[in-house]
Amino acid sequence: MVQENARMNDWMDAEKRVEHAHKLYEKGRWPEAAAELRAAIESNPFNPSWYFNLGLALEAMEDHLGACKAFQTAHELDPDDIETLNCLGVNYTRLGKYAEALGCFEVIQKVRPDYEPCYCNRIVTYTELSRHDEAEMMFYLARQVKDECPLCYFNIGNSFYAREQYDRAIDCWRQTLRLSPDHTQAHARIGDAYWAKGDLQHAREHYEAEAKLSDDNSEALLDLGEVLMELGDFSQAEVNIRTVVEKDPQLAAGHFCLGELAEKRGDFAHAEYCYRKTLMLETQYPGVRTRLARLLLRQNRQKQAAQMLIEELRRCGSDPSRLQEVGELLIEARQTHKAREVLSRLVEIKPHDAHARHNLAVSCFLLDSLNEGIRHCRQALRLQPKYPLALYNLALAHLRKGQEQRARHYVARAMRLAPEDKNILQLGRRLGLQGFWSKLRVRLVPKRTKQPKPAEE
Repeated sequence: MVQENARMNDWMDAEKRVEHAHKLYEKGRWPEAAAELRAAIESNPFNPSWYFNLGLALEAMEDHLGACKAFQTAHELDPDDIETLNCLGVNYTRLGKYAEALGCFEVIQKVRPDYEPCYCNRIVTYTELSRHDEAEMMFYLARQVKDECPLCYFNIGNSFYAREQYDRAIDCWRQTLRLSPDHTQAHARIGDAYWAKGDLQHAREHYEAEAKLSDDNSEALLDLGEVLMELGDFSQAEVNIRTVVEKDPQLAAGHFCLGELAEKRGDFAHAEYCYRKTLMLETQYPGVRTRLARLLLRQNRQKQAAQMLIEELRRCGSDPSRLQEVGELLIEARQTHKAREVLSRLVEIKPHDAHARHNLAVSCFLLDSLNEGIRHCRQALRLQPKYPLALYNLALAHLRKGQEQRARHYVARAMRLAPEDKNILQLGRRLGLQGFWSKLRVRLVPKRTKQPKPAEE
């Protein structure tokens, strides 16, 4: 009897903990909610709803691995609960476990073909996999169940954005706002698309609209700060960025944006300070080491710049845009052998990228591997025949080999494409003289557009 009473007290205590966890969750105190739920689970490890709620708390904390484990346990205890399986699929997607995610959604479709989220969330998964035709198919299947779902429009908008179909993406996100005027991220995504189109004024308007939607508007304010920088309104850009930094001094992105602003204003010492502060707060922050390397190269600090670039190389994996940028900067830092190694890697990943081929050719020319450089340069021209910079460097290479007739041929082609280019005109006038080998130039990578930030149901 005493043992039964003790067990009853444990269960009642567990129920109170779960009730308290719900209140904590609603207040956004997710770590405390998760702790209460774990304590309740210790008393009764066979209640699937408690594992489900624990999964929600961990998901809110962006602990997607922990959330998957909680949802998996809840699913094992209650295999018929569709919502648990849906949440499991969502968190698998966030972890990049796309096959497992698709498996969850496909099971739901077989059991409950009228459950719209299993189609809506597959739009995200297929977009992440760049399987955009299947993403569109899921969009149309979802609309057969629920014709006007704001998340479906939002997610398929991300798919169009990833394909650089910016007008279609904007139309989808406008539909999201029509159905859900307070939908977070929709204005920001429209701003991203307008920015990608080069329409900075409309981008600014939508970032401003996004910033007004919620108190937690740091990301929108930073986006707004960046577009204001591009528009040349440095004073207002600084107001927005400093608002974010004052609110959260430990936010690496805020200090990075202050570094960008200082760099645009020509205050390179302060820019370096801000970028180093960014690194101190977040060692994995993307792109900060290449920014620092550029600043160091500006000051002829090649050795320090090279160290930054080698460290960035360890972290950039197989990201083509980051490899491209690192390779180009390594050339500037006089690390030509390493640059050729990086650019060769890039060409293996993107064999049909003319700019990657050309930059690899430049590294070969600088190492006096003339024949190899000429081969890569000609391949770049096959991929992009109207490429004056490649023609210019190819002319220099043939001139170095003493093949003046071939050099004249390539200079003539370059002049037809870029008749105002001073370097090409000078080479054309002085063809036959030496001294142009130091003028090899590398194409710089433009600002990357932001990757879509998916939403799930």
